[in-house]
Amino acid sequence: MADSPAGSQTEILPPDECWRYLRSSYIGRLAVINGDIPEIFPVNFSVAGETLVFRTAPGTKLRALLGGAVAALEVDGLSPYATEVWSVVAKGIPEPFDETRMTLPDDDADREPWEAGIKDHLVAITPTEITGRRFAVRSRTRWWPPIDFSADWL
Repeated sequence: MADSPAGSQTEILPPDECWRYLRSSYIGRLAVINGDIPEIFPVNFSVAGETLVFRTAPGTKLRALLGGAVAALEVDGLSPYATEVWSVVAKGIPEPFDETRMTLPDDDADREPWEAGIKDHLVAITPTEITGRRFAVRSRTRWWPPIDFSADWL
């Protein structure tokens, strides 16, 4: 574990552990650039090999995804007793899912988006960068802001 400036113990995760966490999850936040504006969307996704796959409909998200800019998918989780928290961020260029060179996992082949509506566009992101962190959860009393904002928030 590496010490953060605040004194907490944060462990930087190796790529294989990041993928393990991604495979154990199915919902995350997709960050895209829409023109000059960042947009964030909740998505449910599948992992196919080392590619992240999700469905979407025409609109802002799809236009931003297929515009050629890097996108990021961020996924979080916690241990069964909420004693550890982890976060993984995968970045890459989105592209239409290509059945000639990509295969959906059998157990996720029919995964449907949670939001109602037809989502005919299957999008894939093969990360060019993947990072992750894990740390122990502190007592909740430590989460509240300081009483004197001027002293600790500068």
